[in-house]
Amino acid sequence: MNVKEAAKYLFVSQPHVRRLLERGDITGVPIENGGYIVDDASVENYAARKKLAAKEWLDSQTEDKDPPGL
Repeated sequence: MNVKEAAKYLFVSQPHVRRLLERGDITGVPIENGGYIVDDASVENYAARKKLAAKEWLDSQTEDKDPPGL
């Protein structure tokens, strides 16, 4: 997939996908026009990690953690 397709899949902007590539969060191969061919599996793994992190955070939010009086 290309950067545009990866951005659409992840529901993020194209510049964000480029930052993910630069940080190594997803992998891809640079091509001649300044774009990337992005590894599909790395995008799917990144999306799964983010979904799991969001679920863990939501599961950790209980009424027990509210400050007194709220």
